[in-house]
Amino acid sequence: MSNSENPKHLSLLESIHAEDGHEKAKSPRERRKRASMHAIAEDGANGTTQDATPPPQSSVQLIEERKQPHLRTGEQTSRDSSEAKSETVSDALTIELPRARKRRSFGGYLSFVICVLLPTLVAGVYYFAFASDQYVVHFRFAVRDTSTAVSTSAATSDLTALVGIASSSNPTENYMVAEFMTSQQAVEELQSRINVREIYSRPSIDFASRMDASQPIEMFLRYWKNMTTAQFDQVTGISWAEVRAFTPEDAYLVAKTLLSLGEDLVNEVAQRPQREAIKYAEAEVARAEDRLRKVRTELAQYRDKTGLIEPTTSVVLANATVASSIRGAIAQIQTDISALKKQGMKDNSAQLQSLRTRLKATEEQLKAVENQISTSESGDTPISQAVARYEQLDLERLFAQNLLTSTMQSLEQARSNAATKRIYVVAFVQPALPQTSTYPRRGVATLTVAIACLLLWTIALLLGRSIKEHLA
Repeated sequence: MSNSENPKHLSLLESIHAEDGHEKAKSPRERRKRASMHAIAEDGANGTTQDATPPPQSSVQLIEERKQPHLRTGEQTSRDSSEAKSETVSDALTIELPRARKRRSFGGYLSFVICVLLPTLVAGVYYFAFASDQYVVHFRFAVRDTSTAVSTSAATSDLTALVGIASSSNPTENYMVAEFMTSQQAVEELQSRINVREIYSRPSIDFASRMDASQPIEMFLRYWKNMTTAQFDQVTGISWAEVRAFTPEDAYLVAKTLLSLGEDLVNEVAQRPQREAIKYAEAEVARAEDRLRKVRTELAQYRDKTGLIEPTTSVVLANATVASSIRGAIAQIQTDISALKKQGMKDNSAQLQSLRTRLKATEEQLKAVENQISTSESGDTPISQAVARYEQLDLERLFAQNLLTSTMQSLEQARSNAATKRIYVVAFVQPALPQTSTYPRRGVATLTVAIACLLLWTIALLLGRSIKEHLA
């Protein structure tokens, strides 16, 4: 080849060497691109010299040859091909990169429209055009027990205030009512009273907020927990609840019924022990009556058997009175006999004989009276045993009668306690009929959807680009 084609290679080398001084100020990526272009240009120049007879020359010699046209060889075709190759690589490096950036930018715009603008538009259309108004009823309450209201001392009040815990007399009942309002039992009792399924499944409610009345109780319970909130504040000792519905009247009706069910619950819990106490007292009264009836029957049978109505009064007391009078008569006779002897009367006198005969008869009478205590008139049962058996039966009768009186008093007390409402729900913030809807907050909800979609789209975009850079 001729040397007439060297100026093209020299111009390319000069441009590359001229830009070498600026590579330090460029990024590493651009430096690598420039180095590859420089290597391609030098490969083209080397290919040209390999076909020629003289050895490869330096860039300074190439510049000098540019000034001397007569030194060019006839290798013009090889130099042209090398120059075309370097220009093609350079053009490829400078043209392909902007095209790739344009494709990424178009894909980013499309993903932004699909992932951010479209969901926000759908949410805005739903909330502003289709979403039904939701009315909210708030009420606050506390559970109180009149029988356990104890006034705490000043030191105790200061201590609880310092710790920050409210002195609630019924924290368990407050928890029970708050948990009951969002339970399946509350849903079932509301259904039996006001048909709550129909309230939340009316055709006027939008499709996303409406409840399907044919769903099982478990699905309706999930829906109910989204429409009702109830909590107990342990610090203040106060419970609060919030009920949502799609008309003011429905929200008010559901809230009033729910509050009434909570009061019925605490009364049921409080009265159940009282009912058990009444049941136990009635059983004790029945048992005492049976015992008293049995003792009275035995006592009547014993009286019929012995023929004595009151052994302690009719036999023992009468015999004791007779014996006492006989002893007095004996003492009087003995006194008369002693007085006659002192007067000098002889023992065989008629008067002394008469007194001695009278004394003997009186002593025999006393002995007969005293023998009646150990034997009955018929001679079958001793009077002492009859009196002992009678006293035992009479004692059992008195005990059964006192037991019956005590159990009847307990029964009346249990009935009185059960009739008194001891635990009740105090709603110091009563449910009120709402006038304006509280939910949905259309602007806030649409903005929330937009922000959430934007954040998710940004995170996904950053992750995608990071993965592409690591794979490149």
